[in-house]
Amino acid sequence: MATRDLPRRVFACVLLIAEIFTALQALDYRQDVPSNDTYQYAKQTLRILGESRRDAVHDATVMYCQDSGNDASAIAALDTGAGAGTADYASAFDACMYTYRDGLSPSSPRYLAIFTSRPGYPLLAAPLADAFGLRFGLWAAALLCTLFASLLVLALLRTVGCGWWAAVAGQGLYLAAPTGYWGSRMLTDGPSLATILLMLLGAVWMVRGRIRAGAAVLAVGLATGFVVRYSSEQLAALLLAVGALLYWWRARDGRSAGIRLLAIAAGAGFVLTELLSTLLGWPGLTESMQDTFTKHFARPDVSDPVLRLIKSDVHLWVYYPVYEPTALLVAVGAVLLAVVVVRREAVYGALVVAVAATGLGAVVAHPVASQADRLMVAVWLLLALGLPPLFDRTRTRPSAGADPVPEPAELPASPPSSKPLTAATLGEGAH
Repeated sequence: MATRDLPRRVFACVLLIAEIFTALQALDYRQDVPSNDTYQYAKQTLRILGESRRDAVHDATVMYCQDSGNDASAIAALDTGAGAGTADYASAFDACMYTYRDGLSPSSPRYLAIFTSRPGYPLLAAPLADAFGLRFGLWAAALLCTLFASLLVLALLRTVGCGWWAAVAGQGLYLAAPTGYWGSRMLTDGPSLATILLMLLGAVWMVRGRIRAGAAVLAVGLATGFVVRYSSEQLAALLLAVGALLYWWRARDGRSAGIRLLAIAAGAGFVLTELLSTLLGWPGLTESMQDTFTKHFARPDVSDPVLRLIKSDVHLWVYYPVYEPTALLVAVGAVLLAVVVVRREAVYGALVVAVAATGLGAVVAHPVASQADRLMVAVWLLLALGLPPLFDRTRTRPSAGADPVPEPAELPASPPSSKPLTAATLGEGAH
């Protein structure tokens, strides 16, 4: 293969992967029955489009019951061995609409505040819903964010010197892993992961010397993450700041300005968004704990949410591997991969581990076994961002003509194999 043909062929491969993923998701499009969370985002989307509260509740319920009716009729068809009939669908739809004639519950103001504090996803879905329908708009918005996130994975791998094909492999891993599955559901996971990857890309640029561009991308990630799901954005900012600060303290030298500035910028982003969310009256961690322990505020508030959280976490982390035996193998594999990546790529690895740890943080804050696989989805970023650099034999300092994110000329080229990338060699986001 001629070198000059590589970018064109890679571009075709990137498009092919995106098209295959989109086609596979489209096949499953109608099988993705909306959850209560999706219903809440649907209501917000309709309100953004100008519907009254009453009409938004009705139309969001119709969307929910239409898919519930399809699901019920499909199950009936499988049970009887016959084709799904219109009578089965109509019966299921009518029953659903009667049950939720006043909208889905819970509907307390405290519960609704959790979703109204996440306007980013409904805002993104609104124009698509207006043009193509409510359900398609919610699905397409999440799907587009997931495809965009896969391109951010490719850009990150190229930034740290991976070859084109290794970077494309990272894109494919992101879409094939649970990050692709949960990212394409009608929830905020896809948009939230995209904003976290934006933050990570800005952070990596900063530690590699592209201070202004990196800070700008980091700021965009912080801003978009705040309106999409500010709890995940704040945790990602905090962990990036702590990781950068600890690494700078351990290996600081005369060329560690990027890491020091990253710690300051990410820390400032965390503090600023925490203050802003407080001023806006958005629910915080205490309210989130009460939501968990009161069954979405259907029961009286508990007097000891922190103690209950600790007990729930101990129970979850001790017994979850027993209920889900494969979870232990995944956890061991993730830890080993994290260690190897940090040893091989100290700064990059530390930042990747920091954003991946937001998945563990989400489960710690919401120790609900049935939701754990979705809540910890960010952990799978280790796979897409950690494996390709380890197996890329062509990895070297990218040339300015080939890399969309070229390195500054004064930075020394990193060795292709054994020597880790350190501050000394580089100059260095529930529900």
